[in-house]
Amino acid sequence: MGAGHNEEKFKAAILLRSESKIWAEAKSEWELHLVYDDPSERACECGHQPIIQICVIRNKDNSNEAEVGNVCVHRFMKLASQRVLSVLKRIRWDLKKSLNPAALDLFARRGVISTEEKDDYLDYWRKRTNLTDEQKNQKNDINIRVIKYADEEAARLIANFAKNGLKPRL
Repeated sequence: MGAGHNEEKFKAAILLRSESKIWAEAKSEWELHLVYDDPSERACECGHQPIIQICVIRNKDNSNEAEVGNVCVHRFMKLASQRVLSVLKRIRWDLKKSLNPAALDLFARRGVISTEEKDDYLDYWRKRTNLTDEQKNQKNDINIRVIKYADEEAARLIANFAKNGLKPRL
């Protein structure tokens, strides 16, 4: 692929952390765990650098993790990283904006919001008007919790990387 993204190098790094050694099977072991921006000098497993939009992916079968670039996660693994990154940026600018289903799924899996809250939010996430006061309050509360969680996790991971370059288990 272009722009310095080496697909074979990326796949080799992910296969080393996977149970299966067959790419088509191995990539289904992985899920998006967290996304964040880091303006420091970072490199993806594909060799591309610098990367700013970092995706923490976790293997569902063995709990291995990798911090890789958003482009590779989207291009080679087809995970919803771009949708989550863009919606986080949007609600940082305006808390009245809505999280999308991909972000709601991610933050429900992280325990930031409950399954019931996710289901409620999905009932009204596309509404721009006619939300009840209760829905407005719930949406605002969820958006604040999601941003707080994402910012705290990003700060922790950036500090850890700056300190010793290691990537902790989440």
